Amino acid sequence: MLASFESLLGRLARKGTETAKRTSVAEAEKTPTSIRLKPQTKHFIDHQAEALGTSAQAVINMILDGVAETSMDSTAGALRTIRERFFFVFQAHKFDLPGIVSVMKPHGFRLSDLDNPSRLLDLIDQASIQHIAQTFFVQPEWVSGVSAWPVRTESIDTRWYKNVHSVAKRLMAYHQQGLKPHVMFLRRERANFVAARADNDKTDAHQEPVGVVVRLRRTTSDGLEFTVYETWEFERWSYWRCREQLKLLIAFCDQARDLVTSAGYELPEDKLDGLRTGRTLAAIALDRVGTVGWFPDDYASLREEVTQEAADWPAVKDAYIKGKYDDIIADARRNR
Repeated sequence: MLASFESLLGRLARKGTETAKRTSVAEAEKTPTSIRLKPQTKHFIDHQAEALGTSAQAVINMILDGVAETSMDSTAGALRTIRERFFFVFQAHKFDLPGIVSVMKPHGFRLSDLDNPSRLLDLIDQASIQHIAQTFFVQPEWVSGVSAWPVRTESIDTRWYKNVHSVAKRLMAYHQQGLKPHVMFLRRERANFVAARADNDKTDAHQEPVGVVVRLRRTTSDGLEFTVYETWEFERWSYWRCREQLKLLIAFCDQARDLVTSAGYELPEDKLDGLRTGRTLAAIALDRVGTVGWFPDDYASLREEVTQEAADWPAVKDAYIKGKYDDIIADARRNR
């Protein structure tokens, strides 16, 4: 998708912020300004100026002008937020402009509307916001500029802890809808499950959060295929109940492998935390995810020997059998 002037500035500003965080704060100001700044503030301003290719004074003016505009005209700022978040969702999922129209066609969107801010905002009504939210699994309140976080991970629909039976049926429904579900079990790079299990939830140092993201393939009415991600909850491996419930879900996915695929992946801690808290869209966090990083079926599988944490397996297997999870799979196979 073609980048807008606003999005280019946003990328540069983020680059300046990242550089400022990585580098130490100088004791003395590098360059003089017309106002006195704290060293931390001056450090931030200097790196924003470097990223934008302008002067520190110009960045200060931009910030002050932006604050004034937002304070004096909150409506203009809110409308700009809605427009930017609309494009951000599609950009994160790698859509070009005709692709946006393909997804939004049921709500009257045309290609020319994307180039006209006023017409575009007229089309982004409650119905189209709900369509975006349901298609890409984002909060409608985020699209409309009310919420700061795009994803709500504590939704009952995506909660697997003490709810595995329900989410198992959800996965089968996705299969029956032709969405080709792929369950991604996520943990941090170099995760230490041995230490987490040994800690037994006594401290926060070895929790090792593990989360679930479901990747789906959608198709528009005119044949455009695209990928979306539903972020489910994250829970700690160190707590035996959470670990058992996660293994129950792993065992189900392994048994239903002809209907739903699954694999384990590892992410840098910052990306994992962004997904866990709902701050980051999975389409961005998982954009460059590598090959399989760990093998969940080593911890829970009815078809192969469990080779990791085998002492946990009898309780998980018993819960699987008592929950009649094979019946859910059989029902889905009959309804294919």
